[in-house]
Amino acid sequence: MTTDSMGTGERVRPGGVTFVVVLAYIVAIFTVINGFFVVLDADTLSLQIKTGSSKDELIWAGIVTMALGVIGILLTGALARGSRVVRILFTIWIAFQIAGGLNAMISYNGEERFTGVVPFVLGIVVLYLLFNEKAHDYFAKE
Repeated sequence: MTTDSMGTGERVRPGGVTFVVVLAYIVAIFTVINGFFVVLDADTLSLQIKTGSSKDELIWAGIVTMALGVIGILLTGALARGSRVVRILFTIWIAFQIAGGLNAMISYNGEERFTGVVPFVLGIVVLYLLFNEKAHDYFAKE
């Protein structure tokens, strides 16, 4: 267990984990905002045509997206406090991000392939930051 310099016995969160927490909060907040705008724009005909979805389907998609964002905010808070269970859930989520990025890099043509680079690279960086030695000490049992 890593202790702070004052000797109070509290764990000090490593900078890499803090970086992951900040990124996760940003993504979760933007997910909520994105869902909100989907609900607002659900009656827009051009969006319905572009997505091939009805107004009701778009409203439900927006609501689900906002709910996922709220869940992400809650999980990120638990990750910041050192929850090992949430660290595993984040690992699974990041594995899907990496797989999706790899799929985009392989499946898409031309410039579209670059849409997979960011999730792929960031996913690998996040996994490293969540499982390096300092992070391991932070998430270890007390």
